[in-house]
Amino acid sequence: MPEFDWGEEYARPNIPFHDLIIYELPIRTFTADASSGLPQNERGTFKGLIEKIPHLVSLGVNAVELLPVFEFDELEFQRYTNPRAHMTNIWGYSHMNFFAPMSRYAADDIGPAAAAREFKALAAQCRN
Repeated sequence: MPEFDWGEEYARPNIPFHDLIIYELPIRTFTADASSGLPQNERGTFKGLIEKIPHLVSLGVNAVELLPVFEFDELEFQRYTNPRAHMTNIWGYSHMNFFAPMSRYAADDIGPAAAAREFKALAAQCRN
């Protein structure tokens, strides 16, 4: 995979802890609905969230805490007979794949390389 261009001015944001306005969100559900105004292929993706950064900024948000963005089993509840069998796991808490961005969160392509590129683009945009 080619090296990602973080830009010349990439630096850790210098926001004092007491000034943080943190918004915790799951990638998928934050932009998945049609009301997001995003094209269908960008809903529920890293790219879709990039498009919504101005909205977060307008709310006063200066830090985003993403719920797990690594590969996890969204259909785990459906394999077992239990009262949650109709549910989809959108939270992503798991004990595996910490360094593998969720492939389905990539808008432009399929696979881990596309997910990694789009996640890095999201991280780069969030710091601006």
